[in-house]
Amino acid sequence: MKKILAVLLLTALMVYMSMPVMAYDYYQETLGEAILREDGLLLVSGFGLTEDSLDEVLLYIEEAEIYDLRTGFAVGAEAIYEGDCVRVVYEVETDGNETGHALARALEIYVHAGEQDAADFMVVVSDNIWYSDEGCVFVTIDGKYRVTLDDDTMLLDAYGYEMSYDDIVPGMEMFVWAATVTASFPGQVVPDKIVLLN
Repeated sequence: MKKILAVLLLTALMVYMSMPVMAYDYYQETLGEAILREDGLLLVSGFGLTEDSLDEVLLYIEEAEIYDLRTGFAVGAEAIYEGDCVRVVYEVETDGNETGHALARALEIYVHAGEQDAADFMVVVSDNIWYSDEGCVFVTIDGKYRVTLDDDTMLLDAYGYEMSYDDIVPGMEMFVWAATVTASFPGQVVPDKIVLLN
């Protein structure tokens, strides 16, 4: 029994150690200015992997999912222009001792020209979804927002195709452009447009 327990603990430790170092907070992450290099790497200035990291980071982006927050749609790397601001979900590769830049592998990249061009916020749908006279209503998984979709709300998938409210399921991530957001808790949101992230 002790041997089995030891093997299970060792396996759990190895799985934990192999997990990527994730660093991403949609609401707080510092924006970095991006330059797409000829070698296919994305150079991001003013963006740190850690508090004491270099000011410039090189990102491998060949496998990254890239979203343009000006539209909410999935895009290719060619849609990243010099000076665009990015938020990045990444896993650390090296500290950059050989290249002069910290290196990381980007998993997701969110691109926009500045805060004024971005979606107002991103939400995750909880299992609290219902239909009322107002339309489709759901509460976000963090409980911060109660979102009401009416007939005037544009609901699109990540590639720009229109969707039905019936397609909304718990766990979906959405970019929201809000017509109104109240100061109450939860905030009452009436979106102009919603684009699904997944």
